[in-house]
Parts: sequence; C-alpha cells; structure tokens
Amino acid sequence: MYLSAGLAIIAYLICTFTLLPQLLQAQSGTEKATIPKRSRFIISSAVALLLHGVFIQQLFAAGGQGLNFTLLNILNLMTLLIVLLVTLALSHLNTLWFLLPMVYSFAIIGILVGVLIPGHVVAYLQDNTALLIHITLALLSYAVCFIALLYVFQLSWLDKKLKSKKVVFSPMIPSLMSVERQFFKILCIGELLLTLALLSGALSLHNFFAPEQIQKAIFSFLAWIVFGLLLIGHRKLHWRGKRVLIYTISGMILLTIAYFGSRTFLTVL
Repeated sequence: MYLSAGLAIIAYLICTFTLLPQLLQAQSGTEKATIPKRSRFIISSAVALLLHGVFIQQLFAAGGQGLNFTLLNILNLMTLLIVLLVTLALSHLNTLWFLLPMVYSFAIIGILVGVLIPGHVVAYLQDNTALLIHITLALLSYAVCFIALLYVFQLSWLDKKLKSKKVVFSPMIPSLMSVERQFFKILCIGELLLTLALLSGALSLHNFFAPEQIQKAIFSFLAWIVFGLLLIGHRKLHWRGKRVLIYTISGMILLTIAYFGSRTFLTVL
C-alpha cells in the first residue's frame, strides 16, 4: 500500500510540475505560453490514476472482509473520481488546464491522509445493490459538484482580471463565456446526479430517514435546493458574478456537511 501511495504521489507531482511552467507563462502574459502536449500529459496522468486506483483498492481491502468504507477511504475514492473526470474532460475542454494543479494537489492530500491517518471500519458494502447504487450516485454527484466549484473559482478569477484589464489572451486562458457555459453544464449534471442519489436513497434504503441518517438527507436536500435555485436564477434571471460564486460555495458547504460532517456540525451547534 505504501509503495503504490508513494508512486501515485510522485506521478501526480510530475504531472503538476510539467504543467505549472506553461500556466505561469500564460498568467504572466508570455506569448510563448501554449497548451501542453496532450499525449505526454495523458500518459503521465494515466499512470498516476492507475497507481491511485491500486492504492484505493488496497485501502478498501484492508479490513479483510467486504469493502472497508471508512470516511477516509470514501474521501480517497472521491479524489480519484474527480481527477478521472477532469482528465477525461481534457480531450474536449481547454478550460480545465488551470484547474489541474488544484485537482492534483487535492489528490495528493487525500493519499497522504489515507496513509498517515488510518481509519476504523464504519460500514461494509456487501450484497446490497440498492446501497451500491446510492453510494455510487452520491460519490459521482459530489465529484461533479466539486469540479463545478473549481470552475466557479476560475470564473471569478477571469472576471476580476477582465474588470482590472489585466487579462492576457493566450491559448491557455479560456474566455469568460466559455468557462461560464461549461460551469453551468457541469453544475446541471451534478444537480441531476444529486437528484438521483436522493431519490435512490429515499426509495430504496429503509433507514434513509432514520434518526441517525436524517441529518445527511436534510443537508443534501438543502444543497439540492441551493444548486437548483442557482440554475433557475441563471436561466430565468441571468444571475452572474458574485451571486453565482456565493450560491456555489454555499451549496458545496452544505453537501460536504451532509456527506462528511453532519453529525459533527450538529454537535457543535
């Protein structure tokens, strides 16, 4: 496990340091800044993803029976899904290059936490198909919404650059409108997945509304409402700018509390 974790971190660092010089050139206004060669980058990313996948497989098998679904293991699985989705989308979207260092850093932190802070088993996924579907949809919805959050940060950065007239035209820097379009497309997909996750939980899991689980359902539903209001507000009222940033961050905070910290949050309150 330690070998695969170390190799995965090295692979992610290679990807990051391969990309950073070109991103810094683009941000500083260097005309030579170009989009990285996809073939070389995809190969190094594929190696990192493979090693990350091996590490997660070893984490989930550590319990010795069934799948070891600790909080830390779920976090690592989410980081892998986020990196995989972003890397796959690179073949169609040039707007993602600026997000990659953040995504890879997130993956490295997840691996380090998984290695240095081993968790205790909290649940096992065995032959429960309904639970498997619900967990898969929940993980995918969080991963996609997290990518949307990265997009909204990029959107805010570009907006500030344009207003300060410091923006530099480069193949590495996408237009504001293209980033905005991709953001709302991704958020719409995340909202759809979150809807399916909530429906699958409510219809298939007998303990979805149990006292020990109800806080997760409530915070997830609140996040679903916030994202839904943002999508409707943009479509009907043409919401943009800070309002989009605030709604997206608020929705992700609610979703994160629902998935990871609902019980802790309520205890603090």
